[in-house]
Amino acid sequence: MADIIDYALLNAHKDFNTLPYSKIDSLVFSELAYLSFDNIVPDSKNRGKGLLFSDIAESENYEAIFPLERTAERNKKLLNAVAYSNRYGKVRVNYYEDIFDIEKDTQFCAITFILPNGDACIAFRGTDSTITGWKENFNMLFTSPVAAQSHSVIYIDKVAKKIKGNIILTGHSKGGNLAIYSGTMCSPLAKAKIVEIQSFDSPGFTKEFIESKEHTETEKIIVKYIPEESLVGVLLNNRENYRIIKSDGSGINQHDPFLWQIDIAKNDFIDGEKLYMSSQFFDATFNDWVNSATPEQREQFVEALFQMINSANTENATSFIDWSENLKNNSSVIYENLKGLDPETRNLVLKGFGNLFSSINKNVKSTPKKLWNDTLKKIKEKAKQEE
Repeated sequence: MADIIDYALLNAHKDFNTLPYSKIDSLVFSELAYLSFDNIVPDSKNRGKGLLFSDIAESENYEAIFPLERTAERNKKLLNAVAYSNRYGKVRVNYYEDIFDIEKDTQFCAITFILPNGDACIAFRGTDSTITGWKENFNMLFTSPVAAQSHSVIYIDKVAKKIKGNIILTGHSKGGNLAIYSGTMCSPLAKAKIVEIQSFDSPGFTKEFIESKEHTETEKIIVKYIPEESLVGVLLNNRENYRIIKSDGSGINQHDPFLWQIDIAKNDFIDGEKLYMSSQFFDATFNDWVNSATPEQREQFVEALFQMINSANTENATSFIDWSENLKNNSSVIYENLKGLDPETRNLVLKGFGNLFSSINKNVKSTPKKLWNDTLKKIKEKAKQEE
C-alpha cells in the first residue's frame, strides 16, 4: 500500500496547479517538521524568502538534519523525494523556530512552507524523544496552556504578518495539538488568514479549553485524522470532527505517519471502518483516571513521577530511548526511590497508579465480550499480514 514517500515520488511531476494541495501534502510537511534545520533554515526574524528544498538537501549540514537514527532512513527518502520534484521544487522553507528548555519543561518547534501562490502551511513538530518533551506532554494533564502552546500562539501571530495568502495549520501528535491551540487562540489578524487546521492523531485538551467560546468558533475549520487503533489521538478531551483512516501498523505503531495508507489515484487517505475496541477502551480508561483526581493532585503526581524518572537517570540520558536502554537498572532505582519518598508523596503516587488500575478494571467489566473478540480478531489478521 502507498505511503507518503510514494505520494511524493509518484506526484513529483505534478505542480499544485495540476494537482491541488491536499491533506497528504500537510502530512508530508508535518513529518518534515520533525527534522532539525538549525543553522540551515532562517528563523522567524527573517525578512527573506527562505530556502528551497534543494538548498537544504545540498547543505553541508545535511547529516545533522536527521538526529534520530531510527527514523533517519525514511526521513532522508522523504526529503530527497521533495527536494528536486516539480511539485515541491518551488516551495520556500522559512521561519524555523526551535525552543528547548529543560528548566521550563519546554519542547517547541515550528516551520513554515510557503507555496508558489503565496499560501502557506505552518507545521508544528510533535513530541520528540526527549524526557523534557514527554514531561511537557504530561503537564497537559493539569494545566493549559503549557509552554509549547503559548509559544505556538506567539509564532502564528508573528509569522502570519509575513504571509500574503491563506494559511493552513498542521501537525502530527503534539504538533496537531499545537496547530489547534494556536489557531484557536491567535490574534484576529492571523485568524482571518487561517482557512483550515489539519491535525494528525493529536492528543486533546482540558475540558475548559474544549468548551471555550474560542474553540467553539474555530471548530468548523478543524479536521482531525486518527488511525483505527489510535492511542494518542483519543487522549484527553476531544470534540473536533475526526476521520478514521487505515494504517499498516498495529498498536502504538499506528501512530506512525509513514504507515498510513494512501490511495494515490484518489489523492486521499484510505478510510478505516471504525475505532478498534482497544482504542475506545484506552480512551475511556485514561479519561476515567484523569477525572478521578483534581488538577492539583494530577500535578503532584506528574512531578513525583518525573522526579523518580530523573533520579533513576544514572547515565544522564536526555531521551527516553537512551533511558530505556538501561531500563532494568533504572526500574530498580525507581523502586528504591519510591520507598525513599516522604509518606505523603509516596501515597500520592501509589494512589495515582491505584486509580489507573481501578479504571482499567471498571472498563474491562463494562465492555461486551463480543467487541473485545472483534478487536482481537482484527489485530491477529493484521499481524499475519505483517509476517
